[in-house]
Amino acid sequence: MVGGYFNCITNVSERIGGKPPNFHAMEDFNDMILSCNLNDIGFSSNGFTWNKGTMWQRLDRILFNDQWISSFQNTHIEYLTRTLSDHSPLLINMYNTINNTFQPFRFQNMWLLDDIFDNIVKSNWEAPLFPFDNVCGMTRFLFKLKRLK
Repeated sequence: MVGGYFNCITNVSERIGGKPPNFHAMEDFNDMILSCNLNDIGFSSNGFTWNKGTMWQRLDRILFNDQWISSFQNTHIEYLTRTLSDHSPLLINMYNTINNTFQPFRFQNMWLLDDIFDNIVKSNWEAPLFPFDNVCGMTRFLFKLKRLK
């Protein structure tokens, strides 16, 4: 996750008023977002984070990589009301959806047909259990099985 005041918009709809936007700067900014494999997940509330006179722009944003999105699927961004600054504060909401239902490990015979199956199991079993590498017995087995699952 990376966020803050980028001083650039990604498209013309992120600006109202003022002079026409700098299309070269927009292209550079969009290229940076793409080359860093970042995603804009959108926001709720007013679409502009900065204003000066009659010009409104979305200059502040939070961008996420794929790992964040897959790990925290219920992340939402909210633009709050401006107070002392000419920028709107951004609020990250991460709604935790914990699955409390027990799901037992089930081995699938089709996994044996995959050429890399043995390597996946071996590397998982040999890797340390951070930060609990000192556990032993069934607890160690459970942690490794859970990680493999």
